[in-house]
Amino acid sequence: MMNYKIFKSLILIFLSCSFYAQNFKLNYRLTYKEDSLSSDIMNKNMILLVQASKSRFLTEQQYKVDSLKSIGSKVPAMGDNSFSVINYEENLSFKYFFFIKDIYSVKEYITLDWQLKPETRKISTYLCRKAILKYKGRTWEAWYTQDLPIQAGPYIFRNLPGLIIYMEDSTGSYKFSLESIKKISDTLNFEDIYKTAINVTEKQLQKVYLNYYSDPLREVKSQNMQAKFIDEKGKEVKPDFREMTKTIQSQLKKYNNPIELSEAIKYPN
Repeated sequence: MMNYKIFKSLILIFLSCSFYAQNFKLNYRLTYKEDSLSSDIMNKNMILLVQASKSRFLTEQQYKVDSLKSIGSKVPAMGDNSFSVINYEENLSFKYFFFIKDIYSVKEYITLDWQLKPETRKISTYLCRKAILKYKGRTWEAWYTQDLPIQAGPYIFRNLPGLIIYMEDSTGSYKFSLESIKKISDTLNFEDIYKTAINVTEKQLQKVYLNYYSDPLREVKSQNMQAKFIDEKGKEVKPDFREMTKTIQSQLKKYNNPIELSEAIKYPN
């Protein structure tokens, strides 16, 4: 007869392997400032999907839109593509940007030079350890737990010996907080979700944004020269494209505090 201790150990190993084989859906709360000169705070519900060494991070709104598309529903291609990224093994990440009619993808091999610290603290029910990271113009403080069998985190942040529960940059501009976690049985789609994306470099992507800045209403003007523009009172009006362009350009310039600070686009004065 099998020794009881050996049998118990085998059961624990089986249960542990089964847990590790699970896919996970984690909900994070993101608080951030788009404009470093403003006190306005943005809040977004974010989702992290984890499958083995792969993960996908996106807004809750975009997750809902993509879920509808996956079952054939005719919905707009974009909900909210902010901070959309798919992470693979070997530090490979694809960052996605929805722009007018196109989806752009930037492929990047990311090295995260974490500094593990001895400090610990309790966050919710989890015992967490501290780690520091310098990445693209920001210094981050992360708190991760080894209480869960997941090595992942929000956005591109991963490769710690545990799950990131809370993370904040030194200026307080960006904060990620884990709110919930659950196991899911569905196989996650990483490869085909944005298969029509146009692959570009970071430099090429910045050029796309600068071209848009120079004439943000190009598409509208080319498609609607014969169209009638009606105001809220139902009266036909002639659009002031020049003034509208200035308004859009002013809004674009306010986005001066991106999560990857060193990649901030320098718009002309």
